[in-house]
Parts: sequence; structure tokens; C-alpha cells
Amino acid sequence: MKNSRYFLRALETEGFLSRTFRATRPGNRQGSILKVGSLDPMARQFSRKIMSFRRECLAYKILQPFAGKVVPKCFASFSNRDGSDGLLWLQEISPARTGDQIAGLSRKELASAARSIGCIHARLWRARPLAKAPRLPVHHYNLAHETRIHLPKFRQLGPSLLSSSDRRISRRIPAVIDHALQYAKRRPVTLLHGDLRADNLLFSEGRVFIVDWQIAAWGLGSFDLARMIGGSTRHPLSLPEQKQLVRIWHQTLQRGGVRPYTLEEAWQDYRIGVALTLSIPVTNGPTLARLSPRGKKIARRMICRFFRNGREFGLL
Repeated sequence: MKNSRYFLRALETEGFLSRTFRATRPGNRQGSILKVGSLDPMARQFSRKIMSFRRECLAYKILQPFAGKVVPKCFASFSNRDGSDGLLWLQEISPARTGDQIAGLSRKELASAARSIGCIHARLWRARPLAKAPRLPVHHYNLAHETRIHLPKFRQLGPSLLSSSDRRISRRIPAVIDHALQYAKRRPVTLLHGDLRADNLLFSEGRVFIVDWQIAAWGLGSFDLARMIGGSTRHPLSLPEQKQLVRIWHQTLQRGGVRPYTLEEAWQDYRIGVALTLSIPVTNGPTLARLSPRGKKIARRMICRFFRNGREFGLL
């Protein structure tokens, strides 16, 4: 009888909502990945609020057609009743390089990731009423509807995180978000990753795999694109450079059968996605800054990148 024991090794990159381990068996170099709930009380409370494990388990069921192509294969999954804890047994993508949120992504990497998420968006375009897992919620775009509630705490961040200019323009964000949320309600929905950024991308042999689907939901597909481009770009991108990335995403949608949907509509939806991302520094920044030194660096990059892009689009 073959040895059925697995050896677990904690991975160095620890997520906020989960702990991740590499599982291997003696004599077998190919491993797999195990995700379980966090031990941190604040993380568990937030995980319960958003039902992160239940959402990720459901997402991987919906994503089965993409298993081993743009998302890892999910061999088994389990979520407790309130969705705050569970287990996911996933394919290890190897060899692979994880994107770095602080360093950011090149234009070539952004283009490759736009194709990967575009394949998923195309397959599930307008699919919410027909989906086999209707329990996934409509996306709140990283708590965009709570921007006004979080704004006072955000404005209290110190000068190492928030410049006087950032503090001044942040007053305009709630009105921009309100308009964007109303617009998004009228647009086609698809499956959103919701937290599409460098840290959640694996680059392997010319392909990009998307991981960590803990806040998956139905919503405006261009939000994923705006979240990734605006929050993870290594260098500031001009509007023409961003439009080229939107064109790549749009072409992927068309190849996936999405019609009618023009490039002009995609660009307008992307602009709304950019507006919605302005809530992310406000709702997530203060918590990230308290987590760890790396969290503080990410919070600073988040504020700089999203606010800069908001100004590029004339939203701030």
C-alpha cells in the first residue's frame, strides 16, 4: 500500500483571511495547496461577515471549465455553515511566480492578466440568473456603499500614508462613488474576482492563473480590470495605454461570444470601474496599514495609485 501521509509546510506569504500550506507526499515532488481559515480574531470576524470560504468554494465550482487553464484545479472544498472557515485543496501551479503588489506589474503582465480574466468574464457574461450557484451575492465593489462611513477614519491617517493633497481630494470621493454605483446597476453582470491584483496572480510558462476567489460575486466586469490596472501597475499609465489594455480585454470578450458590446461601451464601463476603485483606499487602507509593515506599504501604494488614476480620468 502506498504511503498516504502528507507533509504540510506553511507558505511564507500569509493571506489576511486564510492560512496556506504546501502538501507533499514522500517521494513525490508534485505538491498541492491547502487553504484553511485564519487564526486572527479580526480576520475571522471579517471572514464571517463576507462568508469568504463559502464564496470561494462556490466560485471554484462555477470556474470548473477553467480549471488548470486560468485558475487552479480544485480537488475538494468545504465551508462551515457561516462561511467563515473551511478548507480548499487546490492544484499547485509549478513552476510559477507570484505577482508582487508593492513592485507592481509591467504592461506585458497586465495584458496577459487582462486576457485571463476576460476569458472568465466572457463565459459568464449575463449568466447570473442561469448560474448553478445563485448564492453568490451581487458585488459591493469592496464596500463602496460604505465609503462615507469609512472616510473620517481614512482622513485621520498620518502624513506617511496620506498627503495633504490626498486628504483634500478625498472629500470628493463619496459623490463620485454614488454616481458610479447607480450606473453599475444598469450594466451587464458577470462573475467578478473582486480583488484582482498582483498578489493574486501566478505567472507560469506564458500563462496567468488567478487565485484567491474569497470575495467572488456578480457585478460589472470592468471593475476587475480597473482594480488590477489602477492598483497594480508598476508605472503610471496614460489614458491611451489603459485603453489599449481595455481593448485587449474587449477582444477577449468578443472571442468568447460577447455581443453586442462595443469598445466604446467597454471604455465607458472601465471609467466607471476606475471610479469604483476610489473607495478601496478609503475602506481598506486603514485596516491594511495596521496589519503589518508590508500592509502599510501596500496601503501607501494603493492610495497613490488609485488616486493618481482617478485624477488621470478627471474624477478627482
